Formats: sequence, structure tokens, C-alpha cells
Amino acid sequence: MCGIYFSVFKNGKVVERKKNLLENLKRRGKDFNSSHQVRIGVDYQLTFESWVMHMRGVNLSQQPVLTQQGDVLVWNGEIYDGLQVEADCSDTNALAQSLTSCQTSDDILQILSTIEGAWAMVYFHKPTNQLYFGRDYFGRRSLLCRNTNQVFELSSVAESCDDGDDWTEVACDGIYMLQMDETRLSFTCAPWRSFITKDLKINQDFHEKFTVEPLKKFLTTPMERRYEQNLSQHQFSSLSTLNPNDDPLASLEKYLEGGRDICAQFIDIMKRSVCKRLTQKHQHRSDVSSVAVLFSGGIDCTVIALLADLFIPKDQSVDLLNVAFEKHGNLGKFQVPDRVTGLSSLQELQKLCPERRWRFVEIDVELDDLRSLRNERIAHLTYPKETVLDDSIACAIWFAARGHGRLLESNEEYQSTAQLLLCGMGADEQLGGYSRHRGIYQNTNKNLQKVAEEIEMEIERISSRNLGRDDRVISDHHKEARFPYLDEEVVSFLHNLPINIKMDYELPRGVGEKLLLRASAFMLGLRECAVLPKRAIQFGSRVAKAENTKEKGNDKCSRLKMTK
Repeated sequence: MCGIYFSVFKNGKVVERKKNLLENLKRRGKDFNSSHQVRIGVDYQLTFESWVMHMRGVNLSQQPVLTQQGDVLVWNGEIYDGLQVEADCSDTNALAQSLTSCQTSDDILQILSTIEGAWAMVYFHKPTNQLYFGRDYFGRRSLLCRNTNQVFELSSVAESCDDGDDWTEVACDGIYMLQMDETRLSFTCAPWRSFITKDLKINQDFHEKFTVEPLKKFLTTPMERRYEQNLSQHQFSSLSTLNPNDDPLASLEKYLEGGRDICAQFIDIMKRSVCKRLTQKHQHRSDVSSVAVLFSGGIDCTVIALLADLFIPKDQSVDLLNVAFEKHGNLGKFQVPDRVTGLSSLQELQKLCPERRWRFVEIDVELDDLRSLRNERIAHLTYPKETVLDDSIACAIWFAARGHGRLLESNEEYQSTAQLLLCGMGADEQLGGYSRHRGIYQNTNKNLQKVAEEIEMEIERISSRNLGRDDRVISDHHKEARFPYLDEEVVSFLHNLPINIKMDYELPRGVGEKLLLRASAFMLGLRECAVLPKRAIQFGSRVAKAENTKEKGNDKCSRLKMTK
């Protein structure tokens, strides 16, 4: 993980970067910082800079990476597959070695498109004076850009202000190329082919804003190239018809009568996803947690915690970060819904994993802290997102990821030092977990196909909705988010399952949505957690009610505007 920055100054001009921008980048990577400049003729000066957090490989990889032929790479990501990375080698060096051997643009694009994992990068190919930049298909790492008369810039994070700055999230519809000729900068894009629709992904707004020319050549995702499966390869037993009047746990048991094999397959794929995301740079002390889970007690995060227990040494503790907000007019009260479900699911984890020390961290956020730290830090990180919903979720995740609270077991003040945060994002979008999915089913005469179309659309747009924001917010604490439900193999597997395997809206809330995940959780031994209804983080933590505002989630949030 790191903060990355790039700029190309036109006509020899230099623009000083703002102090807050540099501070925001520095907090993302405190282990190493360096920069490098490249001059192209008399017209352009390129600046590359990285702030590194050492997470993988035995030795820290210094960035920017410079090759003998003059290539430059700044990389913020993890490579889990698609490119060979030796056990003692960093992702960054492995990628740089592969790229520098490329002779053509096609070679470079081929390597980048095969990578499995979360990433954002900037790569300068010296032989052609061409710059490549982009983010992974799902947008799990942040990369922003802006283009003025003086400079084109790329950055992991920006600074929110009212002086006309116009940063935009780099679209995740392909890998972008910047060519610097004598008269102008020209942008092209090699678009992804959607693994869902097989159409080319083109973000028209982004292309128009930066005058991007899409190439005829398209990129194939790992979901299609490596993991795409024919439905005939999935063997389904006949699923029993479930009765909405049955006890919820009885419904899950009955589902397993015909769905046990598919649940077992899903669990195995999720195990692989969690395991590869727990790769550490070295052994940690047993008395200090190296892994934390953003933990509301809901089914998504509890399943991740349960699977993580299989791959973390038993003498190492795991931090469960549970956040609650003080409510306007009810000061000092933190018994919010997510605290209740968190404590309940903690008991289940303790029963199923008795050798593990689960450190349940009660993160209680007072109203004054919410207001001051939003203005000081969170608004900058949320930008360029600006809605009420962005504000609520960003605040909840920022305070949770900070990990400062009290330990349930001792009531002592505690600061989590775990740099690796496992997060449950992506399960609801793929498994029909939102209330709007049930609403579509009910409002379309129980048409599951309409729900399937909505889910496909949400998977395609997840890169532009929230993951860049979440990365900026979590990385501000010198920590790294990892998303097991958005693993390429997991996404492909779930996409290729029939819709009725994944959800059944004839069943009540807490059973019908995310039915496959709930039945899998039941197989793993979870009971109460397996039938907990979905509750969004902004409501479960009560951050949405903290300031007693009457706003809609899509409204522009006035609280995200900077005060001087």
C-alpha cells in the first residue's frame, strides 16, 4: 500500500503542491518516501512520487521504481495471481521486472490486464515516452486526476476546497495512456470488456472531460479469461421449496438438503480469497494484533472473521473494530444496533474458535469529535464524493478503521495497531442484500430477472460508487483494506450461479436476502448471526442520526464543505 502522485508540467511550468495534499498522501505510507523527475524535450517535466507502507515481501520496495532503460513505476496494490511473484519478492519489483521486458504497448496491456488483486498505478515507458495509468476493474484502490492549463496530475487522494480544484476519480473502464507530443497531451484508453454483458466499458463522461479516444483493442478481465464457467459445470441438486412461515434456521437447514454442495464450493472459494489476503511481510508478536476486521456483527464480516481464523496463527489476537456514534439529544449513549449485533456475533466466534483471542474494540464517537475530525480530515478524504450518504459512510469507516476505543474484555483504552483490515464490502451487491433488491422483486410482480439485472448493474458500477472513497478513508490511518468478497474468483463464481440459488424474497428479511451466504454460514456453525437482517452501516452505527438532520442520502452534503 502507498500514496502515489504524478504530474506532468506543460511548457516548463511548475505548480507548487498544497501542503494538505502532501500530508494526506504522507499518512498513506510512512515507511518510505521518494520522488523522481523525468524531462521530455523542452516541453514537459514529469514528477513521480510515492509514500510507501511496507506490507508484502521480506524487504521494503522503494518507490518510484526505476529501471535501467529509464522506465518509472509507482504502484499501489497487491498481486494475488495473474503474475508470478516469488515468496520473498515484493509485488512492486515483480511487476516492474515484467513491464520492463515489454517491447510493445500490447505487451504492457496484457500484463496489467492479467493481474488479480486491488491496484492503482502509474507507469512511464521510456522507449515510447508513453504513460500508462489506471485502476483495477472494481476500483478497489483510489486514483484521482485533474487537468488544467498548466498541469495534469494523478494522486491517490486530494484536498477538498472551494477554490475551483476539480479532481475526478479515474474511471475504471480500462487502462489509460498519455502520449506527450510537441503540441499537446493526448489520452487514449484500452477498454475492459465487461465479463457480464461482453460489451466494452466506456465511461462517456470521463472520456468527454479529458478528450479520451478509446482504442479498438479491448482488455479481457480475469473473471472472463480464467474463471468464467458454464452453468453446466455447476451441479445443483433439486432445492427444496422453502416455507416463509418456517423458523429461519429451519429454512437454512432445508436449503442445505439440496444446496449443500454449492455452499461447500462457495466456502472453499471464500477460504482461498481470505487466505491470499492474509499474506504478511513477517511474523508478528503474539501480543499485538496484525489483522483487524471492520465488525458490525453482521453476516458479511462475521463469516470473514470466522474464515480468517483458519489462516492466522492461534497465538495471535484479531481485533474486531465496532463503531458507535453518540446521538444528538442523547449524549453518552452508544448502545446502537451494531453494538448489540457485534456482541452477539462475538459470542458465536468465541464458541466456534475458543483458542482465538478476539479483541472486541468498542469505538465510541462523541458528537464533537465527529464534527471536528470531519472538517479536519474526513471531508478531504471523501472528496470528490459529496453526498449525505458518502458523508455518513466515510465517517463511520474512518473512525472504525482508526481503531481507537476501549477493549470489551478489560474496559482499558486501546489503540489497534493492525495494518491489515478485512472488510465485507461487495457481498450485498452480489447477493441481493439491499432492501431495494427486495423492493424490485415486489414491485415487478416477483420478477427475479429484474433483480438479476439490477445486481449486474451494481457490480458494473461498484468502482464508481464507493470503493475509491473507502480506500482513501481507511488508508489515512496507514492501514490497508482488503475485500474478500470482491476477489476475482468469488465474483465470477457468484455471477455464474442462477439467481434463485443466491436469494429468495418469498422468505422474510434475515433469511431470503443473501440466502446462499446465510446457508453457508449455517454450515460453518453460525446460528444467530446467520439470520440477522441487513442493516446499513450508517444506520447500524447511528452516524446517520447523530446530528438529527432530515436529509436524503443523495442530497449534496453541506457538512463536507471546508471551513477556512
